[in-house]
Amino acid sequence: MDESSSRAAILSELIARLRGPAGTGEALKDISAACESARAAGLGSDVEAMAALDRATADLDPILRESALACVSGDLRRYSRILDMLDNVLDLAPLDGINQIYWSMQRQLFLMRMDMGSVPDFISERVLPFYERFLTQISLRLGLAPAARPAGKPATGRVVMVTNQFLSDQHPPSRSLLAQAVRLQRDLDRTVLVLNTNMMPDRYYSPFIPPFAAAVEESLSGDQTIRFGNETVRLLSSAAPGITAEKLNGFFSAVEEFDPDLVIAFGGSVIVADLLASARPLLCIPTTSGQTISLADIVLDYGGRTAPPGDGRLARSWRPFRRGMALREDDGAATRAEFGAPDGAFLFVVVGNRLDVEVDAAFVALLERVLDAVPHGEVLFAGTVDALPRRLAASRHAARLRCLGHVERIGALLPLCDVFLNPRRIGGGGSAAQALASGLPILAFDGGDVASIAGPGFLVGDGNAFFERAVALAADPPLLSRSREDSRRRFAVVRQAESDPNQLPVYMDEVIDLYRMRN
Repeated sequence: MDESSSRAAILSELIARLRGPAGTGEALKDISAACESARAAGLGSDVEAMAALDRATADLDPILRESALACVSGDLRRYSRILDMLDNVLDLAPLDGINQIYWSMQRQLFLMRMDMGSVPDFISERVLPFYERFLTQISLRLGLAPAARPAGKPATGRVVMVTNQFLSDQHPPSRSLLAQAVRLQRDLDRTVLVLNTNMMPDRYYSPFIPPFAAAVEESLSGDQTIRFGNETVRLLSSAAPGITAEKLNGFFSAVEEFDPDLVIAFGGSVIVADLLASARPLLCIPTTSGQTISLADIVLDYGGRTAPPGDGRLARSWRPFRRGMALREDDGAATRAEFGAPDGAFLFVVVGNRLDVEVDAAFVALLERVLDAVPHGEVLFAGTVDALPRRLAASRHAARLRCLGHVERIGALLPLCDVFLNPRRIGGGGSAAQALASGLPILAFDGGDVASIAGPGFLVGDGNAFFERAVALAADPPLLSRSREDSRRRFAVVRQAESDPNQLPVYMDEVIDLYRMRN
């Protein structure tokens, strides 16, 4: 089948999927798979194909249609239309449905699946204002009124940290939260309460493509104490699904009873924290390098030291910062045999929690090129996966593309590998720091958390440069040895660049002053 016929078949299949059933999670996943095939085939840049797709789906559910076409094309104008539609029914549409659509969009942005050039100010001019209007609707429709801290009340030395999702100390963002909470308690003598709010959707409420549901750790419910190293952190969780007055008021009551001097939102779009912005001083600590959506008066930087563009709210709230890293310290020496890897292989490793999505067809094709040129090479994938093994099984190098699943001792695995490979993505900063500390050279594209941690010496501009660098490292032992030393030096630089421990309390005091001025 020639390329033209293949594209026509992919387009026909996509139209059939979109016009078929879309009422179950499995149906939405089938439609998503057809969209991914169309995207990989380049239909998004084919004007005639997209016009045909537009015509054939004109009468479908508009959320299904616009999100699917956005998935294929990466065109943010499709998302702008969805936001316009939601704005028209913002006071009527189910809150959980709006929340589902909002987080599904955010996930696509986080995964770098959208063309930011199609609407350059999409985050600051569309997403942030919509998010604020959405929170206003939550407050109005649920009758929420968090109690404000009385003016002039003495400081308590207490801090509430709020996250949308806490899973375990094996989950890098959750681990980073625990590390930050411990630093506040141990180094700054603060008493910390962490709220694990689970406000992202954990099931499908709308026909958005691709569908997104967040993981929830059901065992984390109620008031618990979590041990991290030699320290403990108090964690108050709710695993209840959806956006309800009971759930939100429960968190607000806990904050009022605890009476913190300020609230820290850990991550972006932390709904409970942002709903508290009118009642308590609010500071935001991002967990990724992308533009962070927050209503906080101060939003710290992830580490790039570059303010958001323009002079809007995001730019005014930004402050330079790089928080400390929470590395894994796995005891005991490990061998390659522990991970089923031969001693004579040149081991590339890809690490992540979202490899099913981030290791797309283009990245697999790039890995195949590398393995064509490196006969003794193998690629290990460390992280929980579902669909990826089936896709890799179809590769001509299936035997050398191996999924390890979740690796408990990632700190023991990385020193055994030769090169850390990173697909295009925003996340991955924690694993990149662990790789550098292990003396493992990183090979990554520009943009995202890994690039922020790795620095320009480990970045390449395109797929060809990626291929050439990977092959060179495998073929040239002295180059690999120098790169390992470069990794350790870069880790020392990143460690040195971590913000002075005394800087965070300065920002905490500033955000309290800004709150007083607002009120």
